[in-house]
This record gives sequence, structure tokens and C-alpha cells, in this order.
Amino acid sequence: MARPINMDRFITFYIYRAAVLLICGLMLLAPTSASSEPVTGAEYEVKLGFIYNFINFVTWPNGAFESSSEPMVLCFASDNTSSDVIYKLDGKTIKGRKIKVITYQDEACLNESHVLFFATQDRDLIQEMLDLTKGRNILTVGEIDGFTHMGGIINFFKERNRLRFKVNIDAVRRNALKMSSQLLGSAKIVREEHN
Repeated sequence: MARPINMDRFITFYIYRAAVLLICGLMLLAPTSASSEPVTGAEYEVKLGFIYNFINFVTWPNGAFESSSEPMVLCFASDNTSSDVIYKLDGKTIKGRKIKVITYQDEACLNESHVLFFATQDRDLIQEMLDLTKGRNILTVGEIDGFTHMGGIINFFKERNRLRFKVNIDAVRRNALKMSSQLLGSAKIVREEHN
């Protein structure tokens, strides 16, 4: 026999659900946060999905891996604890390789990394690391304004409350990486200025 519906609980559930939807809607209408405000964990959850897809749509040259079983190593430099959600990628499999997530400690990180994600505002560190990655088979991803102009490959940015990304096509070629047309078609393409 079917249990009778508790109308009070039924109404409370739908009022709660409507309130959550209203709050979410208001958040979408709110102006984009200033670049000086900290990035939240929810935004890093979205970036995590983007990074996984970046890896999926980028091809590394044959010499970038010592063997077919070598993991895809993602090193990330961060000064924001919200970025720890990136560790959710650790152990996931992509293109037949396990992803290994490590935290940046020093320049030795570059010797084993295939992806370098900067979840930091430290421009001096970023520039130093980008200079060291030039010509190496490392996909660099950052979130500060001007990352691609500093020599980085993929730069997250916001446009009309949506997370988007730029691709520095010259840096892609310099690091001997190949990007699929699907990835490039979703990106804003930038080029380096040569004097």
C-alpha cells in the first residue's frame, strides 16, 4: 500500500528547491568578480574539467614519455587552498595513461611534468617557470591576466560571466605540442608580438 504524502514536507522541499534555484539565478546575473578576489572551489571544479579536456585534446611528441606506461604528470603551483580540488584528477586515466598530480616544490618539478598549472598570482614565479619551460614538451595553463603574453600556452579568463580560455599558438608550437581543431575552435587565439 502506498504511503500517504506528508504535505508539509512536500511543500517545504519545493520552497527550499525554489530558493536554491533563485539564489543560483541571482549568482549568474551578478557582475563578474574582480581579478583581485580569490577564486572559489566551485570555479576550480570547473577548471578541473577544462584541464582534463585540454589534456584529452593535446598531443605530446613521442619523446615526451619514456614509455607507454609512464603517467601524465600534472604539476601545479598554488597559493589558494581552493585549488586543491585539482587532486581529484590524481589516478584518473586519460589516453591510456594515469594522471599523477604533484604540487610544485622547486624547479625539479619540470623534469617530470607534462602539464603545469599555475593557480597563483605570483607573477615572478610564473615568469621564471615559463622561461624554463620554453622549448620543452610541457602544456602550461594559468589564470592571471596576461599569462599568454608572458609565454604561457592556455590562459583562463571570464567573459559575460562565463569561463573561457585563450591559446598562445606560438607557445604551442615552441613546445612541440599539437592541439585538436575542436580545442582551438573553442579558444580565443593569441599570438606573440615579435619585434
